[in-house]
Amino acid sequence: MVRAHQEKLPRGVPPRPGEGGRDSLSSLGGLAALSLDALSSVAYGPEAIVLVLVAAGSGAVRFTIPITVAISVLLAVLVVSYGQVIFAHPDGGGAYAVAKAELGSAVSLLAAASLVVDYVLTVAVSLAAGAAS
Repeated sequence: MVRAHQEKLPRGVPPRPGEGGRDSLSSLGGLAALSLDALSSVAYGPEAIVLVLVAAGSGAVRFTIPITVAISVLLAVLVVSYGQVIFAHPDGGGAYAVAKAELGSAVSLLAAASLVVDYVLTVAVSLAAGAAS
């Protein structure tokens, strides 16, 4: 039945969600497809923190562990927050869609603008780190 429907589609028109094709990602596929932004964002952070602490002097290096704990706590809060969003919106939706549904258009535009800035800064940091290597 799926094949019959796909044959009726004009050439070049992808099937709609739920009509042929795959609608879900495996955990490994999801990790590969969706984690690149997060991985590139956190790849340079620890190195930058240590470099700043070393530049501040040998006494400042002792703050490495407290900073690591603070980052770990923030990561735990982020994981819990994402879990709550997934529970509230099981059909999916990004920051823009969730903010529009829950908080209104103005906040959703702020979320969208924040994502654009995040993506631009991620590319800028990646390029700068690559040039510094």
